[in-house]
Amino acid sequence: MTGDVKSEATLLDRHMPQWHFRERHWVAVSAPREEVLRAAREMTWREAPVARFFLAFTRNKLRADGKVLDDFAMGGDTVLELAEDELLYGGIGSQAGPVRPDRPMHEVFRDYAEPGCTKVGFNMHYAAGVLTTETRIFATDERTRRNFGRYWFLIRIPSGMIRIALLSAIKRRVDGRRKGSDGNPGGRTADQVQDQP
Repeated sequence: MTGDVKSEATLLDRHMPQWHFRERHWVAVSAPREEVLRAAREMTWREAPVARFFLAFTRNKLRADGKVLDDFAMGGDTVLELAEDELLYGGIGSQAGPVRPDRPMHEVFRDYAEPGCTKVGFNMHYAAGVLTTETRIFATDERTRRNFGRYWFLIRIPSGMIRIALLSAIKRRVDGRRKGSDGNPGGRTADQVQDQP
């Protein structure tokens, strides 16, 4: 089954209107938008040890004091678009490893359709007191979709735990800066959705 956006509400909708697999989490954060997204950009792996633990199996040398979104950005190679209310990253993978197009990722990502690849989009979006993160995966052919579906079955729970840990770390960072906060780490999450193969 393929998910399909009917109207664009986020940058993720614009750059990745279709997907085969998806997860979405959210946390309530009572703070100005600039403060919340600044906390997201400045968050380090030390503040999200659960996320660092799980990603240590797939990423090399995650420094405790390294900024999480800087590592996701890979020197800017995976930045699709940055706005006042949303940070969007994307990448393309194949069995041979990451795909590095000849043109910037933000120019090719939406329409990339080379067989045997998976496209992954990941965002942080803040609106109306709610910070959300959504991850979408699109496979460029049926065989790749089936293969990724088996992989997704194994990783979707730890993947969700990583996203929840990141949201909780951002909320703690924001709350720690604001006087009168009760220091509650939050981490309330809403729906984790998988569009079944």
